[in-house]
Amino acid sequence: MLDDLLSVPEIADRYGRRLAIIIPYRDRAEHLSQLLPHFAMYFAQDKIDRLLNVSFHVIEQAGKGPFNLGKVRNCGYVLTRDTSDYTCFHDVDYLPIWADYSYTPTAARLIWHGLRLPEDPEFFFGAANMFDNQVFERLNGFPNCYWGWGSEDQEMLARCIITDLAVERRDGTFRSLPHADRGYKSPGGPLSDDGERNLALFNERAEEMHNLMKDDGLNNLEFKLLRKAPIALQGAVLKNAFHYLVDIGEPGKPPEA
Repeated sequence: MLDDLLSVPEIADRYGRRLAIIIPYRDRAEHLSQLLPHFAMYFAQDKIDRLLNVSFHVIEQAGKGPFNLGKVRNCGYVLTRDTSDYTCFHDVDYLPIWADYSYTPTAARLIWHGLRLPEDPEFFFGAANMFDNQVFERLNGFPNCYWGWGSEDQEMLARCIITDLAVERRDGTFRSLPHADRGYKSPGGPLSDDGERNLALFNERAEEMHNLMKDDGLNNLEFKLLRKAPIALQGAVLKNAFHYLVDIGEPGKPPEA
């Protein structure tokens, strides 16, 4: 029996801990309708990942302001950290085919094969990344300063490098779901206006990153939880799956009291 493997100390260390998967979300209903049943099937298959004590958390940004991926991820972490030991931040448009979601004592990139665009294997840290919760706290989470598309993952990798944190590259295989790319004016072409603005902000912050990261992240996060509800698939409640609606405010404007 697979469950008997948890009596083996090495297996229990990797598969006996609580994993929270955070899915930042807004206006991507078609993708979410594919990802959630895929997750339910993936983690129920007769493979070692079915040992994992995993929960799923869709974090939806309310309002019409620019999407802030880093801030929404931080909200998801704060909402789930008391019931998890490590956390995976997972884009809604990538379905795992073969991946390793077992515990990491550090940080890990889970995806390489199946990316929509060419990336540098040494510096790509997007789409699906994972952290031990204590490590994530030490990094002060993701930056909150990037509104619109781009640069939050780039800064998170920089935070890992600055703190001498090892990053695992697990290089899993995923299937990408097609969608209009908000980061580029054309596929693989020039960056969008959001992308250019956030890249300029990242470059501006780079020299002082070791100081700026101390005051931009979990410790200055402001948000308001508007709603939390269990998730149902085809009328049946999905085990350990919840949908949250959060108000994170807008640029220069905090969440409403």
